[in-house]
Amino acid sequence: MLRGQNAYAERAACPLYTAIAVIEGRWKPMVFQRLLERPRGFGELRRAIPRVTTKVLREQLRQMMADDLITRDELTPRHLGVRYAVSTYGATLGPVFDALWRWGGIHLARHGSARGTVVAAPLGRPNPDAQAVPSRSRGGAVGRLDHLEDS
Repeated sequence: MLRGQNAYAERAACPLYTAIAVIEGRWKPMVFQRLLERPRGFGELRRAIPRVTTKVLREQLRQMMADDLITRDELTPRHLGVRYAVSTYGATLGPVFDALWRWGGIHLARHGSARGTVVAAPLGRPNPDAQAVPSRSRGGAVGRLDHLEDS
């Protein structure tokens, strides 16, 4: 096997990378948070997260269902739509998100926390809160993990 393939195999078998891959996604944490509050229909979720597009929300929900984080129940009669809810397995992520929330709050309170990863506004929409981010030598891979694989 080539050196790069070993890195991919190692990442695929790493529990930390696996956990990050399951919860990463622009809207997954927000969808998860909304569903922890109570089960919701698609339209209700869409309204609760105003900037998410229908296409992206649908993709994120499908990924979360594939990972058994949420369930989708079709209501009867059919015109009532569907309800998404956090699955029993998905509820095990609650403490993980709580810990990440606490750590993120501590990190944001640190002086100079904007030096690393900055949550940027979508393309074409300026983020007034974003500060200049210094580039790094490996192609400006600030805030990404993929630059580690060829180290």
